[in-house]
Amino acid sequence: MEQPRPLSALWYLFALLLALIGWNVGVAVAGGAWDSVRAAPITSANQPLSAHGASVAVFTDVVQVDRTITCHWKRAVDGSVHAIAPAPIALTVDDDGTTWHLIGFEPKGVDGMDVSCAPKDKGPDTSQYAYAIVDGFDERAMTGNVIILVTLLASFGIATVTFFRRRRQLRED
Repeated sequence: MEQPRPLSALWYLFALLLALIGWNVGVAVAGGAWDSVRAAPITSANQPLSAHGASVAVFTDVVQVDRTITCHWKRAVDGSVHAIAPAPIALTVDDDGTTWHLIGFEPKGVDGMDVSCAPKDKGPDTSQYAYAIVDGFDERAMTGNVIILVTLLASFGIATVTFFRRRRQLRED
């Protein structure tokens, strides 16, 4: 007579499904942080930005594929200059009849940020640059990361407990 399939296989399957579902939900939540970039109002301010506790997205109206555009921000208080990382994703936003292309993103903004962009080759530039102060980006991205981490740890915990309980059961038999 065939013995029933051990319950531990179902627990392993549950742990795997929990990890996969948690990963997908976490990625969806973290990826949704970019929706706040799309929704943020765009301004072409030529003055320091007040971005304490927010992120700063840098846009251009003309994508210059053959040129490297670098963006920096300067702190108004002490004059220190910091590079802005290139955009990690291709993102466009339509605002007042202009299509803006994301070219840089600074996740940790501060008050008194003076943002400037220019071609690395120092040639003439007819592009316009605009900026958006994005509230809630880091919180949303961190929430997605926490979901992924918690579900992976829970899955690992379930699989570990199942392994040791099954091992003890086999020794008793």
